[in-house]
Amino acid sequence: MNKVELLSPAGNFDKLRFAFAYGADAAYVGVKNFSLREGADNLTIQELLNATQYAHKAGKKLFVTSNIYFHEEDIKKFKDFIKEISNIGIDGLIVSDIGIVSFLREKYPEIPIHISTQANTLNSLAVKFYEKLGVKRVVLARELTLDEIKSIRDKTTLELETFVHGAFCVAYSGRCLLSNYFTNPSIYRPKDKPKSIKIEKTRDANKGDCAQVCRWSFYLVETNRMNDFLPIEIEENNATTILSSKDLNLAPFMKELIDAGINSFKIEGRMKSIYYVANTTRVYRRIIDDVLLNKSTPQETLEELEKISHREYFTGFYFEQNRLANTTLKSYLKSAVFLGYVINELEDGYIVKAANQIKQSDRIEVIFPEKNEFLINFSFYDKETLEKKEVIQPDEDFILKCDNKLKEFAILRRED
Repeated sequence: MNKVELLSPAGNFDKLRFAFAYGADAAYVGVKNFSLREGADNLTIQELLNATQYAHKAGKKLFVTSNIYFHEEDIKKFKDFIKEISNIGIDGLIVSDIGIVSFLREKYPEIPIHISTQANTLNSLAVKFYEKLGVKRVVLARELTLDEIKSIRDKTTLELETFVHGAFCVAYSGRCLLSNYFTNPSIYRPKDKPKSIKIEKTRDANKGDCAQVCRWSFYLVETNRMNDFLPIEIEENNATTILSSKDLNLAPFMKELIDAGINSFKIEGRMKSIYYVANTTRVYRRIIDDVLLNKSTPQETLEELEKISHREYFTGFYFEQNRLANTTLKSYLKSAVFLGYVINELEDGYIVKAANQIKQSDRIEVIFPEKNEFLINFSFYDKETLEKKEVIQPDEDFILKCDNKLKEFAILRRED
């Protein structure tokens, strides 16, 4: 079997560094205005240059996401943006809009184009169309079965990419107008304005500003009984999140996916934490390497995916039995809490960035790209005064002393 690519999300430069440290072959980032994750940090032009240089120095690849659907007002901004980044040396530009593809092929033929999953490419004729345009890769629609992917693979030499893990959208290939509707200020009278969200502008899902309405709970209301809210419940769980999809998890099926001829396996999550990016990446790195070496992956490696924040898992549309899978009955699940990560090493300790509150009484586990272990004989100290501390607050930089040998990129966690 040929070597395949593991592609991880990077919502900012720090997440990019962790993605590579934990085994990603490539990472994808967003830039302001043109990415479908407007809520992510996204990179400036200078940060994009730094990220590209960092990736290439590490022998990795960097892809830039510009996969919104463009309105006329966006075109000039995009042309100015492309002019600025054309010489940076990115390894691929992920786009959806066919007009943008045409523009890039004509004006910037040196930039490799990847067709986003938002373009909902479902068949080999569409793939061949992109092939004629000089596209390098197609990120296939999430609605395809594995057998359909195999059929497409047999009919094209283009690189094929699919999602294997992360949040799944209830809308077809992510094209949704629920956010646009529910956040449109004109449809609410002041007294009816929902208290849970700020209705200040229409949040366009297809331009990266989705309010994730599909994750909300819903009730039925009869017009003559406006104050009588009837819950829409799924089975006996009293769940009213009837549009909220489960999360994708294909870790147990990676051999089948590699055998199908998929070139790149993508993890969703540019808005997720450093811990999510690192731990998910290292699990899929281990599984892919094991498959290529014809080895079985230990069950405890697969179970690491239960220790990141996620919704109920399912296998998407890859297998026929899941094509009509139920929506999730629960909100986020996790069995571990992300506590922080090592920034650098001192002569007698380590500088750590806290992500959540950490207590001296916690049983703290450390994860590295290659192993897990528990902290031994540890203590915390104020970074400035060097005074010993019993509790560390979120976002605090502190000194950790322990009997373990740690290193940069080591991550701290505890059981939830």
